[in-house]
Amino acid sequence: MALTNNSLSVSIVPEEGGRISSLVSRISEIEFLLQSTNEDLHLEPGYDAQFQDGACAGIEECLPTVGICDNTTAGGPVPDHGDFWQLSWQVTAQSSACLALVANGFSRPLLFQKTISLQESGLSIHYRVQNTGQRDTSFLYACHPLFAIEPGDRVVLPSEAETLQLAYSRTGRMGKLGDQVTWPGNEFNMVLPAEAGEAEMLYTGKLSTGRCGLFRSERKQGLILSFSPQAMPYLGLWLCYGGWPGGPGTQQYAVALEPTTAPCGTLKQAQQKGLAFQLAPKEDFEWELEFHLTPPGITWETFREAVNQS
Repeated sequence: MALTNNSLSVSIVPEEGGRISSLVSRISEIEFLLQSTNEDLHLEPGYDAQFQDGACAGIEECLPTVGICDNTTAGGPVPDHGDFWQLSWQVTAQSSACLALVANGFSRPLLFQKTISLQESGLSIHYRVQNTGQRDTSFLYACHPLFAIEPGDRVVLPSEAETLQLAYSRTGRMGKLGDQVTWPGNEFNMVLPAEAGEAEMLYTGKLSTGRCGLFRSERKQGLILSFSPQAMPYLGLWLCYGGWPGGPGTQQYAVALEPTTAPCGTLKQAQQKGLAFQLAPKEDFEWELEFHLTPPGITWETFREAVNQS
């Protein structure tokens, strides 16, 4: 399914987790989202599903966890990257500039709705999650936008994010797990070649501003991601330059900027830290994300200033 205006074209695949599979600037013709290399997907939703066997591309949803959780987790086990990336979503409304979708989780009694709407130079996604069960339930949410990249592209984080906690590192180039990494440090904001074989996951501390972005250096155009820090107080950063998933197959080359409810890889960790989001029966929670494309032909400095403006 496609949404198009004069500035951009957006493609959505309801049967593949309701993911946004393409976001193309109609002015520069840049594709901002990583494209899937997994063809002929036949997802069978369940607790054993592996995220890397799905599309593993575009803008996907991680709810109620990112990492897999075992049966010692309050509320029971949760599959890798949660329920919703592996489900077929139902389209509930559609127009030339808007698409509404809904799905029901299976590991938790969560109804998840989102409405994707085109704006003049970007798109907004309005989310609502509701506890449809008879008792309290908790969750961790992270948006999972895998952005297409090239060597020399640059990542911009909120200016207040001067240090990030290292949650995963394939080679240890940024330090040990749990270390506080100075940002941008030794040009950690610069995208490396796919041959680098690196992969890192980092988290900001609690934020008061919700703006970050990716600058595509060759075409001189950027994407700005905006979110409410009251709803999504933290930002996860996934830097993957050919360092995941390992093995003989195609290695991922992407950057993900992940607004999240907690700086944790799993719901179980969020529960242990008192950071899991709690919903009472019939209670709901709403938030919104915006993806804005700048005009092409701007400088890196101009883009950085645009991200950091209030």
